[in-house]
Amino acid sequence: MSERPVPDVTSHIFICFSSKDEAIARIVVEFLEAHGLTCWISARDVPPGQNYQETIVHALEKAQGIVFLFSEQSSQSGEIKKELSIGGSMNIPVFPVRLSPITPTGALRYELATRQWIDIFPDRERALRKLVETIQKVLAVPAAGAPDVPIPEPSARTAAVIARALGTPPPAKRKPRARAPLIAADSQEFEAMRALLARHIGPIAKIFVQKAATEARSLDEFCERLAAHVSAPTDRTAFLQAARARLAVKSS
Repeated sequence: MSERPVPDVTSHIFICFSSKDEAIARIVVEFLEAHGLTCWISARDVPPGQNYQETIVHALEKAQGIVFLFSEQSSQSGEIKKELSIGGSMNIPVFPVRLSPITPTGALRYELATRQWIDIFPDRERALRKLVETIQKVLAVPAAGAPDVPIPEPSARTAAVIARALGTPPPAKRKPRARAPLIAADSQEFEAMRALLARHIGPIAKIFVQKAATEARSLDEFCERLAAHVSAPTDRTAFLQAARARLAVKSS
């Protein structure tokens, strides 16, 4: 009996599935790993005694891609939607595999709107081979012996000649300025917001706080972005009031 590949901390494929689809999920993992693609699946790779949600988040942070097994069961799972949302926030490529002839609705319809899924029926082996090929193509690296050769920037003199020929002034070189996050990751305010949001959605709150702190243009927008992750309207209102009070933000 050959040993299965040990999930690499930086190069695995995360398997997103409903617990009711575990049997087919394990078949998918076996097929992918037989073709050299190391997988991470919660049913096998969550260490005993570890916090389940935190382990899921850490596995997603290290994933190169997500294989999403789309079925009637997974389409109704709130945890599945959270996993896909985290993956989307980190720009992890998603490879949807449809287990039965159903159409995505609600949040999943939005999530899968721009992605082409693979039907595992009626020919399972053919579908899994296509999945392997698709993953390998998306995650492909330059062939060995063919190093990337950067295209050199034109000299200032050449740029000036080109500009005169086009009748336009040469563009000024500008270095992009990275905008500092509204709230530093090691600040008391960041920890307070993380703890406040974690009461409603658990350990994944840290990911959403980091993302909002980087993307929001004001503290009020920051609070609004975080509140959007709280599902119940009354809880969302209470969270927004508490967050604004903690940051001394006036509602717009």
